[in-house]
Amino acid sequence: MKKSLLLVLVIATVSFLNFSAAPSPDSQTRIIVNKMLAVIAAHKGSSFNMRSEERIIGIKGLRGGLIQNKININPQKLYLKMIEDPNKGTEILYVGAERGGKALVNPGKFLPTLKLNPFSSLLTKDQHHTMLSSGFVIVGKIVEQGMKKADAQGKFDEVFNYTGDVTWNNRACYKLVIEDPTYAYTTYTAKKGENMYTIALKFLVPEYSMVESSGIKNFEEDLGGKTVKIPTSYSKKTVMYIDKETNFPIFQEVSDDKGIFERYSFYNVVINPAFKADEFTEGFSEYNF
Repeated sequence: MKKSLLLVLVIATVSFLNFSAAPSPDSQTRIIVNKMLAVIAAHKGSSFNMRSEERIIGIKGLRGGLIQNKININPQKLYLKMIEDPNKGTEILYVGAERGGKALVNPGKFLPTLKLNPFSSLLTKDQHHTMLSSGFVIVGKIVEQGMKKADAQGKFDEVFNYTGDVTWNNRACYKLVIEDPTYAYTTYTAKKGENMYTIALKFLVPEYSMVESSGIKNFEEDLGGKTVKIPTSYSKKTVMYIDKETNFPIFQEVSDDKGIFERYSFYNVVINPAFKADEFTEGFSEYNF
């Protein structure tokens, strides 16, 4: 009798320990975010039209336009075409180290084709980012960093919130709201050879935040030795619509301490398109270089 009772207690204790050790199921929010990060990490390229709306110093409201994008991730190849005025018809082709790392630019309006540094003032004037940040890869890195930061503080469910479903541009989407209660500003002393783009990539913050906070105007400038003011995270609040079918974030609205900072809307998104062999060359039949 005593042996039977002891056996029952042992089994009960082991069962309790096994139950206690079982991991808690992931929240729906975490599942949605993890799916998004997985598809972004796995994709090789994309094509889409993107409406860019950005806060620019001295301009009321948000400024931007509609841009056609074709992106191959590795090696990095980019084709961009402005669909609306004021730069309607302008084409940009960038293929890594080709042309000495410069982009081929057809400004249209019967002007000659140019070769420009991606950080050139002609390409970055009144822009939040350089062309090198085009696509979804950087978005994935920013969200992943936000997750790690929230998890380290045990505050994932405070920072990341799936707030329900929405239909946007006839696409069924999850609505994800990301809010960083620790959002603030800090200073960084740049090293030799660093510019706004490399600093933004290093800390995963917006390039244009340095224009607003530190008065830097030239994306090409070597900021070595200079102290720049940067946010501690990409945004104070971000609203994303994540396409239920593809799990890609097709709408992104980013706010900082001053209000809405930028908004990006993606249309006709194709993931891993079958680009033609010459699609990232200036001789491609659909281009006008």
